[in-house]
Amino acid sequence: MALVNQYESLVKYETAILVSSSYHMHSAGGAAGKNKRGGGAQVLPPLDKNGQARNEDYLNKILPPQEMVENNQLWVRYVSPTPATSADVTNLRKDLDKKLESMGARDCGICPVREELHIQCFDELIR
Repeated sequence: MALVNQYESLVKYETAILVSSSYHMHSAGGAAGKNKRGGGAQVLPPLDKNGQARNEDYLNKILPPQEMVENNQLWVRYVSPTPATSADVTNLRKDLDKKLESMGARDCGICPVREELHIQCFDELIR
């Protein structure tokens, strides 16, 4: 189940889940553009039997799942709910440095590549 067009991110995601095997994009934006933050009002998740909302529900509100379409199939990846270790933080710093260099981010001035990578890094820290 290897997806060719997986969106590479510094945020840890779980394995993609097949949602629909016959998915057709109806709008120009499609499902691929829904992996960014923002957009309309969000409703709080429902409470479980004990009156507590699940941590995964809050995590999915902060960092929405990624939706990908490949070969008319809709795939969804949720943010990993497992806590990060100190080794994960060290690896995040190394991965950020590698991506900054490989994507040609500028060292000074306004750089959209650097901005996007730092947003991903902060999202992973929040996770």
